[in-house]
Amino acid sequence: MGHLRCPRCQGSQYRVSSFDVKHCNPFGAKCIFCKADMVSGSTVCSLINKVNVAQVNIHQ
Repeated sequence: MGHLRCPRCQGSQYRVSSFDVKHCNPFGAKCIFCKADMVSGSTVCSLINKVNVAQVNIHQ
């Protein structure tokens, strides 16, 4: 499965359920803290970069 991270709270602890499996969450992994769908570590890095770019554009 690899290393998963929460895109909302950056947590790394999750639970897996077959009821949560969907196209955007193929492992069915949910963060135990905020209940967000977990994503792979490389996906989190790209999401953080997109947020940082958006914040820079807002402040200009």
